[in-house]
Amino acid sequence: MILKHCAFYLLTPFFLASCAKLQAAQASAPAVVAVPSVSAALVIPANALRLEAEDAVLSGNTVLTKRPGFSGKGYVGSFEKDGAKIVWALPQAKAGLYDVQIHYSAPFGTKGYDLLVNGAKLSGTFPATGEKFAAHSAGKVEIKDGANTLEIDRGWGYYDIDALDLVPAAAPKPLAAVPETLADPQASPEARALLHRLISSYGRQTLSGQYEPKDSAYVKTVTGQTPAIYGGDLIEYSPSRVAHGSKPSGTTEAIIAEAKAGRIITLSWHWNAPTGLIDAMLPPGKDGKPVDARWYKGFNSTATTFDFSKALDNPASPEHALLLRDIDTIAGELQKLSDAHVPVLWRPLHEAARGWFWWGAKGPEPYKKLWRLMFERLTVTHHLHNLIWVDCSGMDPAWYPGDAVVDVVGIDEYPADVADPLSSHWEDLKTRFDGKKLLALTEFGGVPDVDKMRRYGVQWSYFVSWTGDVGPHKMTADALKRIYGSTAVGNR
Repeated sequence: MILKHCAFYLLTPFFLASCAKLQAAQASAPAVVAVPSVSAALVIPANALRLEAEDAVLSGNTVLTKRPGFSGKGYVGSFEKDGAKIVWALPQAKAGLYDVQIHYSAPFGTKGYDLLVNGAKLSGTFPATGEKFAAHSAGKVEIKDGANTLEIDRGWGYYDIDALDLVPAAAPKPLAAVPETLADPQASPEARALLHRLISSYGRQTLSGQYEPKDSAYVKTVTGQTPAIYGGDLIEYSPSRVAHGSKPSGTTEAIIAEAKAGRIITLSWHWNAPTGLIDAMLPPGKDGKPVDARWYKGFNSTATTFDFSKALDNPASPEHALLLRDIDTIAGELQKLSDAHVPVLWRPLHEAARGWFWWGAKGPEPYKKLWRLMFERLTVTHHLHNLIWVDCSGMDPAWYPGDAVVDVVGIDEYPADVADPLSSHWEDLKTRFDGKKLLALTEFGGVPDVDKMRRYGVQWSYFVSWTGDVGPHKMTADALKRIYGSTAVGNR
């Protein structure tokens, strides 16, 4: 393979000599063309090891030259087929952490990809670029001494890869101090105390968290530790679910009992659409399976015809009144927590950017408008000042509701490899919010390897695992004990 800008502390002298010969042979190759970048300027660091895509081993791909702006002799496209991938071999490398920058194009919108290093999978997302190439920071990877392989697998497909740069990673900079100021200027003493606790541990420990009592009990049984954070959901209080027979009585009281036992509370709300429930099984979708659009799936965008963007645009409409009715209903449950002096990490309208919930199905502007309506309704109309507002809409900045109505920025992730340190997500969010907002892993499929994350410089304020087979049961008992027993993890 042809390499440019070989790092002297990455490769052995023998391989450096080979690299120098290859660079000399490449002197007549086309120069790198700088183009505007979606995520970062296309700059090749002087100490970078550049891996050209056309020099990798290709599977189900094609070398192309039709789109201008590539480096080397071409770029690799045709990531449409299942199993498409490119693989580079590093025969002689030095162990350490390396920053990865991928030169790519994503002309058809945001696309997910998988980066594998010696078989360990790291998942990421390419922002849309149109017809241009751009540079994307893929976070950090860990290289071992000797032979290594790097691989980009199809993921969502429909993108092009020009090159990949490996740069020896510098030591992570300390986190900037986050101000102890909440979006709600009348925040309760309990909410302020919780923010102070989170800030005090930020950068030192990642607080553990778990949704649902059965899964929390399982963690306790296996590890002897109780997660610091208890996650609950107000789903069954949605009026359209109650109308179909849901009986949520006692849910809020059980959450208050967890708080009185010394646990931090985080709450989500799988909000069943106020109206327009399809309540039927629909014909098979793209995966060939029938779509379950029955009433209890009413939080999914595929299970309702409710257009909340139109409701927001017409405050006099019956649909707008139903939005307020539902928020007011949930306010009644949050009031019980407020009366009990329980602060809440409140994470409504989650995962909006992914479009699978109705509150994200109409794009970022209606979503942000709904977020602000809820913020005003709960804090001003209902005087609920025990809430710390947690936005986990997604990585796209277009969906961020704004500093004035957000206290914590989180992400919900279900990586293919549970040991993925999510360093690309962390570094992107840290660039945007360091010194402004706490960053958290608000929902995770499995239990994150916090010690590995720390090696990568990833320092979430807290994590909250999901449930069942995509919660702690996904882990081996030894892994659970190791993670919960780490000094980097704060338990109850």
